[in-house]
Amino acid sequence: MAKKAKNTRQETPAQPQRDVSIPFDRILLYAIAVVLFVIPLFFLPGITEYGYGKTMVALVAISILSILWVLAAWQKGSWRLRIPWIVFPFLAFVVASLLSIITAINGRVVVQALVLAIFFFQLAFLIANVVRNKRDVVILLGSVLASAFFISLYGLLQYLGVLAGPAGATGLNRIISTLGNRNFLGGFLGYILLPSFVLVLRPRWAVWRVVFMLVIAFNFGTLMLVQQLAPIVGLVSAIIALLVGIVVFRPIEPIRKNRAWLVGLLALLVLTFLIEAPSGPLNSVVGLSQTTTEQANEPGWIGQIWQRNSGRTRELDWWVGVEMLKANPMTGVGLGNYKLGFLPYKAAFLATERGAGYTDLKVARAAQAHGDYVQVAAELGGLGILSLLGFLGVLAVSVWRRLRRNADESDRLDLLLYAAGVIVFLVHALVSFPAHLPVSILSILVLLGLFHAPAYGETCVVSVRLGRRVTLAVLGVVTVVGIVVSAFALSDLRANVLMGRGILELQVGNVAEAKDYLERSLALDFAPRQTYYHLARAQAILGDTEAALENYEKCFTRFVDEAVYLTYADIAVSLGRLEEARGAIEFLLATGPVTAVEVRARYIEAMIAAQLRDFNGATRLLEELAEDAPGFELAWIALGNLYDARNLDALAVEAYRTALDVIDAQLANVAAMVASGGDSAELRATRGTLQNERSFVLEQLANLSSD
Repeated sequence: MAKKAKNTRQETPAQPQRDVSIPFDRILLYAIAVVLFVIPLFFLPGITEYGYGKTMVALVAISILSILWVLAAWQKGSWRLRIPWIVFPFLAFVVASLLSIITAINGRVVVQALVLAIFFFQLAFLIANVVRNKRDVVILLGSVLASAFFISLYGLLQYLGVLAGPAGATGLNRIISTLGNRNFLGGFLGYILLPSFVLVLRPRWAVWRVVFMLVIAFNFGTLMLVQQLAPIVGLVSAIIALLVGIVVFRPIEPIRKNRAWLVGLLALLVLTFLIEAPSGPLNSVVGLSQTTTEQANEPGWIGQIWQRNSGRTRELDWWVGVEMLKANPMTGVGLGNYKLGFLPYKAAFLATERGAGYTDLKVARAAQAHGDYVQVAAELGGLGILSLLGFLGVLAVSVWRRLRRNADESDRLDLLLYAAGVIVFLVHALVSFPAHLPVSILSILVLLGLFHAPAYGETCVVSVRLGRRVTLAVLGVVTVVGIVVSAFALSDLRANVLMGRGILELQVGNVAEAKDYLERSLALDFAPRQTYYHLARAQAILGDTEAALENYEKCFTRFVDEAVYLTYADIAVSLGRLEEARGAIEFLLATGPVTAVEVRARYIEAMIAAQLRDFNGATRLLEELAEDAPGFELAWIALGNLYDARNLDALAVEAYRTALDVIDAQLANVAAMVASGGDSAELRATRGTLQNERSFVLEQLANLSSD
């Protein structure tokens, strides 16, 4: 029997299916890139301040990124958490901030500011853990650079008049882009300029290098165009530090290897400088020299710092910060509370021998100290100073050690460029407040995150490995905290939109509608501030003076402004609460208010004296006021009333006639403004008030002549 033939054919093994799913790590990285691209460009119509909208959206975005990060770690089964050394001095800052609640003017403002600080720093912490290769570096830096390009383009088009800027603005003042201020734009572009060189050194494809070179040059041109001195000084300082770093750490190979690209980039930057710098010889040739007469007469860069008293105004801000530190040497006035303590401590400073030299400066309120180091000292006291010094010290040590211990010369050059960007920021922070601007601080946190990323080694990093159960617990906490913070952020964003709508309705005379919007805004806002002020204005117009006075009182610890104290005193006088009114006026006059507020305050001071039946004192105060502010009609009317009450008819007639002349001049001015298209609810109200005053004066003159 024949044997059955053996089947020698082998079965082809099944081909494994290709996994087309995207790992969580990649999703997270691309999500970070999207956030870094979108946040600088984002602005929402109806928001009262561009940075506020960016901040609230950033809180939501960082919450989502944090949840994705921990979820990716949980999916792997274990989590190797990298903690850069700079985290520890930041935790000291958090502790100092919490302790500052003890002496804070408003504790809610501390909580709000601290949450912002923690969440924004969390982004740097996240980047320092997830960026594991140079491709990731290029993706994130490219996102920031691309966003900066569109911001620069927007600002340039505003400058050229192609896109709208602020109403009535000309020249450089047209530039607000999506950041709300050309100062902010200049700072942002200065911080990322040198780190962007990494995008010319790292990509493999020549076409990408060319694209990045052109974008860098374009952004540099906008930096020159906006004429902001502090970022330029910071940039010069950073270039010097970079050259020293190259000499010390010798990243020669990447420079030699990319010398043609670097020479090309530097040549492009020089050409851009010649075209767009204010003093560049090609500036007028390409039509970028649309300077006003005022700008043409400006002094050089150093002189510009001090022109129009800007330098002395910064000095005033800093000395006020010193007063805060002296009053609260350990814990300061509370994180975020500088703006609330400015007027009280300004009054204290002006009362000193040194402060007497600053009484000519008129600053109604200050949101920031125009110096982040001063502001940390003022708000957090000695504990804050120690945490800041600790952060800078640890950062310096980390820079040195990571550069020393990295054998890859290309890595060392990247790290030097990141450090150079941070130096620009640190120099700028001496005279400005970039740490309080969402886009500025975002850019620096990206650089800090990249600097400490695993793509550049493990030096100056503490590693902790967490198991699956612990990671799951962390995921639960991060998710809950993220949801809560996001809910508050979105609620605050809605509150800001409602407040903006209320202010608009108030401006056009729809007072009842304005009051409704403002009350709804208050209900949604975690730490409302100026909403109380605008609501009080609406309530006063509607005749609810008691409620208005109560809300003005709330402003004393929420929205501290000269107008608050002035209006509070005015309403208090009308309600017969003269002692409260006198206290507010005395405080206001001690702060050296702006001229218009000072005139009104002195008038109310005279009215208080009159109601207290101190007629001689009231007359003296009004005569002094009329001499100092002859165009203030109420002083002349009040003088006429006092003279009439004291049977000084000739003086009364003279005062009323002077008042009539002043009123007629003001009515003519209002008519001219209306004729030129400036008709508004405010102008109509002013005209109505002046017409009523005119009728009263004519009636008084008629009575005196009949006598």
